[in-house]
Amino acid sequence: MQNYRKSLPPLDTIVFFEAAMRHLNFTEAADELYVTQAAVSKRIKQLELWLGVDLFVRSGRKLVPTEAGAYLAEKTGMTLDYLDWAFRTIKVPAQPVVQIASVTALATFWLQAKLRDFALSDEACPFNLSTADELGDLLRPENDLVILHGEDRLPGWNLELLFEEEIVPVGTPAVVRNASAREPAARPPLLNFARMAPNWTDWSVWIQRTGWTEFEQNGRVDCASYNQTIGRALRGEGLALGALPLLTDEIASGALVAMHDRKMITGKAYYIAWPQTRPLGEEAARLKAVLSRRM
Repeated sequence: MQNYRKSLPPLDTIVFFEAAMRHLNFTEAADELYVTQAAVSKRIKQLELWLGVDLFVRSGRKLVPTEAGAYLAEKTGMTLDYLDWAFRTIKVPAQPVVQIASVTALATFWLQAKLRDFALSDEACPFNLSTADELGDLLRPENDLVILHGEDRLPGWNLELLFEEEIVPVGTPAVVRNASAREPAARPPLLNFARMAPNWTDWSVWIQRTGWTEFEQNGRVDCASYNQTIGRALRGEGLALGALPLLTDEIASGALVAMHDRKMITGKAYYIAWPQTRPLGEEAARLKAVLSRRM
């Protein structure tokens, strides 16, 4: 086994060297490290004696790296960056900020209201919310909690079910009344969106899986996102595919009507996930408990 105490120089000399190399000035390095210029010079000389080579050519106040110094700077910079990242990942700050990421639709129609209630409660703690629809963007190692859509298997992450996904056509009352018009031209258009992942359900998938082929005769309007389909549905511009229970408030208020007799259970669900590689902090666990409460 490698004995690092014998094979490595005093580790503080590496920190002093890295700072001196970035500034190419002992005084500026000392200011950054909150020590004297003499302390920096002493540590660099200690490292040079340990290595048996010069790391700088000293010319007055100007430092010029030697070939050995330039080589060592590249390696120590990468090593210290890696260590800094590792320590910041596991270190609990004085006031921890919970990093939470969510798929966009769930954040818009469900999560932000939950977070607002949490922020106003006695259980509140600082948190940052980011949204994305690409799985790789959601599953970043710095995220403490992730709200995502999919199946119940995700290597490296713990999963807890929030709710099963049900897809149902929704529209304003007037739009839904016209959804079964005898003449196809009188029926409202289908508000569609691009599928960004195989497990997303757009109108083509919904019609294929439900067998309600009469909807194929409706016109279609392509929207920039799922959220935009719901926005246009709220304005009475057509039928959207509503994911339940994301639209509980809109349906309860009567702004949207769900065609429950056309409901499809997708077999997918929404989950709250957290990394298996590190323990869940107290604040993150408290926020997870609030989000996991049944509606």
